[in-house]
Order: sequence, then C-alpha cells, then structure tokens
Amino acid sequence: MSASALWNIFRIGLCSTSDPESGTITVTFGDREDMVSGDLPVLSRGGWARGNDLPEPGQEVACLFLANGLSEGICLGVIDDDDPPGTPDQRGIWYEDGSNVYYDRSTKKLIVKATGGVMIDGDVTVKGNLDVSGTVKRGGEIL
Repeated sequence: MSASALWNIFRIGLCSTSDPESGTITVTFGDREDMVSGDLPVLSRGGWARGNDLPEPGQEVACLFLANGLSEGICLGVIDDDDPPGTPDQRGIWYEDGSNVYYDRSTKKLIVKATGGVMIDGDVTVKGNLDVSGTVKRGGEIL
C-alpha cells in the first residue's frame, strides 16, 4: 500500500460537532480545504462499565477511514498535547471545574474532590475509620 493511500486511511483533524445521543462526531480536515467527515462513531471502552466520553468541538482527533473516502470510518480519540493532570501514579478523571476522581497507586487511595458536592442515592456502608471534617447533618439538622 502506498504512503498516499495510508495518509487517506489515517487522518488527523478537528472535531466540528459532537452528538452525545448518537455517540458520533464530525471532523473537519484543514488539509482538505476544510472538508467535513460524515458522522463517525467514537472508539470507547466497552463491557459492563461503558464510557460516554466524546471529543468536544475544537479538539484535535485521530481517525481511521475505509479506503473509499471520509464518509465511513471511526474516531480513535483525542490527541492531547497538554501535560496530563495528576502524576504518573494516578489514574482517573479530571473535570474542567476542578472536580476529580482518581486512584493513586503510590498512596493506595481513591481520591474524590467534588467542587459542587457529592450526592449518593442509596445505602452507604463505611468499614474502617471515618474521619469527618466539616458539618454533619441528618435530615437538615446539624449533628
């Protein structure tokens, strides 16, 4: 296969639209006079813990296409040149408002920081020590 054929199969562009309902995006290719792809599904984790991560408009993405053009293909994900948040020992999700959930394997701790608070709908069981700093309420009353 020639290098030009590979260049048409693997392409880098900018996400132009993102549709959470269908799980697809469209991509604009500046090197192709701003040609826009068809709706592309986005590669994601599968199984019992599916994700709903989609690139946002303006983010750079990598795509694979069938050899017949830019209408049928798949988005492999975002190309992020920024330094990742956290450290190499941390895996998790960092949100733009400062909230995050991650596991730190060096300290063996799961860290949750919620800028707007945390709501748990269901039963909660705590095994081990419970260290509470702040106000504890039950039914709106301070304990």
